[in-house]
Amino acid sequence: MSSKRTKRGVCPFADTTVSPAVAGVCPYHAHAALPPPTIKKEVRFESKSGRYVTSEKTTRLLADIGGADTVRIFCTRFYARFLADTHLRPFSFLDDGAVMHADRLATFLVQEMGGDVPVPSPSFGAAHYKARYSSKRHPSVRGRPFSLVDARIWMRLHFWAVRECGLQRHRAFWKWYVAFIGHHIRLYEKTSAAFAKDDAEWSSDTSAIDAYLANGNVMTDLVV
Repeated sequence: MSSKRTKRGVCPFADTTVSPAVAGVCPYHAHAALPPPTIKKEVRFESKSGRYVTSEKTTRLLADIGGADTVRIFCTRFYARFLADTHLRPFSFLDDGAVMHADRLATFLVQEMGGDVPVPSPSFGAAHYKARYSSKRHPSVRGRPFSLVDARIWMRLHFWAVRECGLQRHRAFWKWYVAFIGHHIRLYEKTSAAFAKDDAEWSSDTSAIDAYLANGNVMTDLVV
């Protein structure tokens, strides 16, 4: 990946041609180096009656990765990948860019982990409805519920972004976060949770990433 600096006034994490290691000057995020992990023991993913449970442990985990700024950074990188992906891009019904998309998702994630947010995250139900009915989707599939392929591509790109930002090295967070995403993704496609671990590891294989990029940002093993 290129190590060039991004255009001034643009978050470097929103530019997929720029390495996350080269933060440059960003008007949106405090691109501080990740703090060394202090949480070494596993943080068990907790749910009650099928519902995710926020706890003091998840709040501490959020602080241990660098807080809300870190979440916004990897969400920005994710949406940069999302908006470049041939399969997922049509779901984007708003054209306000990776940073704004990321801010909405990051607010939800920070809130779920127990962090403070300026404005509580709204329900994603309405947004996901609009995504399904996006005018950018082909009429033959417009309105169709999210498929297993949709969910798996989403997870692969999301975990790739988290990995690009170095968070796979925080083993306690990485393991907890894979379980967290697996729990939530099943709400949109019920069989997809079983693939969370595999899709988290997809981006650890550089040949898989190279093939994806060479094929025009298409995951040929999933998209026929």
